[in-house]
Amino acid sequence: MTWKYASALTIGDREEQQDRAAIFHLENGEAHLFVVADGMGGHKDGAAAAQTVIDIASSRFNQDRIDDPGKFLGDICLDAHNAILALSENRTSAPGSTCVMAYLTAGQVYCVHVGDSRLYQFNNGRLIYKTPDHSIAQLMSEHESDLEDGASHSAPQNQLYMCLGGNNELSPEFYTSKVSAGDFFLLCSDGFWDQVDVEKIFAKTDGAAIDQEYAGQLVQLASQQGQGKSDNVCLAWAYCEDDPAERKNPGFLKQLIAWFS
Repeated sequence: MTWKYASALTIGDREEQQDRAAIFHLENGEAHLFVVADGMGGHKDGAAAAQTVIDIASSRFNQDRIDDPGKFLGDICLDAHNAILALSENRTSAPGSTCVMAYLTAGQVYCVHVGDSRLYQFNNGRLIYKTPDHSIAQLMSEHESDLEDGASHSAPQNQLYMCLGGNNELSPEFYTSKVSAGDFFLLCSDGFWDQVDVEKIFAKTDGAAIDQEYAGQLVQLASQQGQGKSDNVCLAWAYCEDDPAERKNPGFLKQLIAWFS
C-alpha cells in the first residue's frame, strides 16, 4: 500500500494565522506523523502556542524508530503542554492550543487529540470514526437529557474544558485502528469542520481527487462559508491506496511469495 497526503491552511478573515499543520516522515518511509494545532490566546500568543506543538513534534520525530507510538504521542502532548505553560509566564494573556496527531504505518494508525481539532477516518466514503471534542458543547450533547430547559442556550458551548497549556488536568484521548486500502484520515481545526459538512464532502470524494490542489480548494471553501467572519482554516490528510503494481496484477505478489516460501 502507498500513501497520498496533503495539507493546506488559510488565514480566513482573522488578523493572524494561529493554525498550524505539519507532516513528517521517517527516513526509511515506514511511518508518517500528521499534526494539526489550533492556537488560542491574545495577539501572537495563540500562534506561539500552536508553533510550540509543531516544534516539539518535529524534534521528537527525528529518529529512526518509534517502539511505542502511543507513548510517543502522549509525550509530545505533555511536553507541549508544559512548554506552553512556560510561555504564559512572560505574556499578558494565557496562550493555549488544541492538538490532533496521527502516527501512520503500513498497517496501523495511532491518534491522540486534545481540544476540538478533529480526526476523521473514512473508508471508501464511509465514516468509520470521528474524535469527540473536549468542549462544553460535546458534554451537553452527551448529557442532553439531563439538562434543564433553557440550559443549552446559556452555556458557553464553544468553550473548551481541555487544551494544551490550559489551566486544566491534561488527559489526552487516544484512538488506534488497523489500516487498509481505501482508508482516508482527515485532521482539521474547527475553522474547517464548523463551516463545511465534512461527512458529506468525503462521502463523495474518490482517491483520485485527494491531492494538494483539492486540499487548497477545500480550505478556501470553508473560509468563504464564513461570510466575512471566517476563522483560520487548517487541514492535513492521508489516503491509503493499493500499491499500483499489485493493483494491476493482484495475484502476482502472492504467487511470488508462495514460490519462495
